[in-house]
Amino acid sequence: MKRKQLVIIAVGLAAVLIVIGMAVGLPSSKQDRMANTPDTIRPATAIAAVAKEERIEQDSAHRMLRFLEEHPEKASITILRDGKKLAGREEHRMMPLASTVKTVIAVEYVKQAAAGTINPDERIKLTALERFYLPRLNGGAHPAWLREMEAKGQLKNGTVSMREVAKGMILFSSNANTEYLMDRLGLEQINQTKSDLGLQDHDPIYPFVSSILIPYEWMRETQGRAWDGAKYSNSAKAAVQAMSDAEFRQHAQMIHNKLARDTSGSYKRNAAIATWYDREFDRMNTERFIASTTADYASLMSKLNSRQGFTKAEQKLLSEVMEQLTDHPENQVWLQHSGQKGGSTEYVLTLAMYATDKEGHSTEMAVFFNDLDPFTNASLQNMMNEFKERLLRDESFRKEINQRIGVQVEM
Repeated sequence: MKRKQLVIIAVGLAAVLIVIGMAVGLPSSKQDRMANTPDTIRPATAIAAVAKEERIEQDSAHRMLRFLEEHPEKASITILRDGKKLAGREEHRMMPLASTVKTVIAVEYVKQAAAGTINPDERIKLTALERFYLPRLNGGAHPAWLREMEAKGQLKNGTVSMREVAKGMILFSSNANTEYLMDRLGLEQINQTKSDLGLQDHDPIYPFVSSILIPYEWMRETQGRAWDGAKYSNSAKAAVQAMSDAEFRQHAQMIHNKLARDTSGSYKRNAAIATWYDREFDRMNTERFIASTTADYASLMSKLNSRQGFTKAEQKLLSEVMEQLTDHPENQVWLQHSGQKGGSTEYVLTLAMYATDKEGHSTEMAVFFNDLDPFTNASLQNMMNEFKERLLRDESFRKEINQRIGVQVEM
């Protein structure tokens, strides 16, 4: 019988997926073995073993494993299996989270919805979400979500339910939905939930989309109405780099408040972000991004997987928001439940996921990459799904992970 494959939704990554072969920085096994001297005669059994290893390393799961093994300066990973640590590499190093941080906001939404502080069925005006939307800076996620809502008949008189706003933040990774929820839920409450979840090595959560407009605020304040993004961008870059983290977050909060009140859209139009925002600004923003560790996020995934510390009402809401993967009939055949949140920038790729299969085995993984070139980033994205499926379904692959990047445990 043909084995069913895990159906994986794209992890909400902002970058456009590029289908490529071997990425820059991921040398093939064949290239590595060119060091063998041409006149070396090896037994047929050795040649066959090398050939088999070469074939193995060409599949996506093994290529990703090899990258994790060979590039600890760019990668961090923690994997738990049935409550035991299966793998851990650079797991306490602070790494940018990208959209994976939205998991914490989803938990706060669940807690407030279960407590009756907010109503999941409240109709939210699309214009209220639009205030936080910065075109072409979210990989088309927000428009894609809106198209999906329209196709499913979820839009009514220019409104959508709060429930769908939260689900769209996770499944489509809409940044506009994220900042709207920050505004409604409150950053103080979100950061308190971050602490309550036991995330010890975690930067404060702030309006990270609004922070993109910090250079505009600096240019407008220092140059007045005559500001010129092209002319003063270098000065703005120097000014932003000189800011402390606290100052940076304070400016982001101020801009977030302005966007929340910008009913006419004039603030964003005046910012004219397309005239000055470039890759260097993008890199600077990535370097400032909210950071945490794979150890913390694997622990968070374990709590979500086991339902530890959540009431029945919260569990139901968590399933709605975080476990949309399990809606697929193919996954329901062999999974009790499964959830994930990923994210990316041009230089960062992150994923935190959990699953419990029908046999009761639990798996949690957090894997973060940083300082990637665009080609390696796209290639790793393409490898991720097979790596996850093999992790969940292939005991021999789990043993190999444990041997190559793990702590030695009895399998």
